[in-house]
Amino acid sequence: MKKLYSYNFISRIIFLLLTPVFFQYFGLGFIWHSIYWGVITAVVLIWGAFIIFSPLVGRIGCGWFCFMGTVSDLSSQHSIFKIKWRKPKIWIRMILLIPFFASAIIFYFINKERGITHDFAFLSSFLKLDFSLHYQYVWIIDVTSALLFGLLLERRWACKNICIMGTLCSAGANYSRLIPVVDINKCTLCGKCEKDCLVRIPIIDYINNNNGLITNSECILCGKCVELCKFDAIKIKFIWNRNKYKQLITETISLI
Repeated sequence: MKKLYSYNFISRIIFLLLTPVFFQYFGLGFIWHSIYWGVITAVVLIWGAFIIFSPLVGRIGCGWFCFMGTVSDLSSQHSIFKIKWRKPKIWIRMILLIPFFASAIIFYFINKERGITHDFAFLSSFLKLDFSLHYQYVWIIDVTSALLFGLLLERRWACKNICIMGTLCSAGANYSRLIPVVDINKCTLCGKCEKDCLVRIPIIDYINNNNGLITNSECILCGKCVELCKFDAIKIKFIWNRNKYKQLITETISLI
């Protein structure tokens, strides 16, 4: 558990290097194409699974597999502007989320009227793994965008505000059972975990006001806070009943 972030980093680098090979399976734009053509493809299944299971394991897809997030993390270490934590802007999320799916669905029905598509079909390999010149340009644009967002804005700003899957996964992650938990008896409030958090979550606020439960839906479960803590005060745990856990902590403190 202590080396969780090391494993996380290795995982993300591997997927970053493999993405050109499996681009059609991880590129979010291909979800639009899947709806457009009326097919359930591998990219829909992969990110659909991350969304479905987000109430159980949070944004594990964003934190362990997303190549865009990895590029942003690497570049944001040298970001030009140091911005404090801000909550995601819901109106920005909706401006992008609604047109993304609405336009794809509209084109699907247009294609259906023309007889090009019928009912949705399951064709996981419909988007063939052909890293053609066109897809190479798209991949370069995606990576460059993530690089610039990391350099110019706060950590994972794009993930928190304009990423379609980030928006959907964070909605489920509000109820995630897998979350970082701080042992407030061990914590010294040094702030190291908050300072180096990949998404700048205000961890100290959760220590002071939420009995150490980091219930922020933007947490990507990378484990960096766990690895950084010199006092072994942070663990990532399954907490099935948050209220019951907080009550137990309160009772324990009152007995000390």
